[in-house]
Amino acid sequence: MAGEDEVIVVDNGGDAEEREGVKVVRPATNLGFAAGNNLGVRQATGDALVFLNPDTVVAPGALEELVRPLEDPAIGIVTARLRLLDQPELLNSAGNEVHVTGIAWAGLYGQPADLVTELRDVAFPTGAAMAIRRELFDELGGFTEELFMYQEDLVLGWRVRLRGLRVVVNPAADVYHDYEFGRNPGKQYLLERNRLVFVLSSYSPRLLVLLSPVLASTELAMLVLALKEGWARDKLAGWGWLLRHAGWLRRQRRETQRLRRVPDRDLAGYLSPAVAPGMIPVPSPVRAINPLVAKYWELVKKAL
Repeated sequence: MAGEDEVIVVDNGGDAEEREGVKVVRPATNLGFAAGNNLGVRQATGDALVFLNPDTVVAPGALEELVRPLEDPAIGIVTARLRLLDQPELLNSAGNEVHVTGIAWAGLYGQPADLVTELRDVAFPTGAAMAIRRELFDELGGFTEELFMYQEDLVLGWRVRLRGLRVVVNPAADVYHDYEFGRNPGKQYLLERNRLVFVLSSYSPRLLVLLSPVLASTELAMLVLALKEGWARDKLAGWGWLLRHAGWLRRQRRETQRLRRVPDRDLAGYLSPAVAPGMIPVPSPVRAINPLVAKYWELVKKAL
């Protein structure tokens, strides 16, 4: 990188090595992804911010290509063409996708990286490798620290879209990710809780009403799945957290909706009616329901 660039490492785990030219910030405790990144930003002085996971490897020139599209004021966030480190010909993510219920996944996971050859819009970025202007990051309030980890890139990316700005993937910015998909009860708690934070704070009242049958059915289905897989207590704990933090959620919603400069109909194209993550098999009941939700979503979009 150029000499004027800053490298800041937030050491949530307490085991980062000291290196020349690298500023290591050591919080007293594990702050999580969101607050940890916000802490790093407070140490930075540049006009552009690049976020990278510690398990990523950056291709030569990729950092410059992450930042370069930000010269266009219509672009809010640039995300990398994220490749699998152990299978670099395949994608980890070419921008992320989000379902109408807030379920999110890495877009084009496992597909050939050569499928993405041009700058293009995506629903939201991957927090593992993305760039944003400092001024915009501050205006949007940074990453939502209450989420701790998971879906914070979704919440920030959707705020950018509500603000009327683009979120794009740049295939000239190749970053390799030592990615391993895994699920555990603690992860499910955060994924489910944060999914609901996104939906309840980001959707307009009209969209929430129109989607209410799908959203209610999804909550029931998730509870059944949680009972089957042994994380029902975590699912219930997520609901409990939302109830206990109802005041915060109302404030989060007001702050998010205050950013809105585009109507729902302009954002609808970035919501998927089909649950189709590439990193795990999609259960047969979900595959069966996908077409029904797709038909219902077409009706909803006409009503927006």
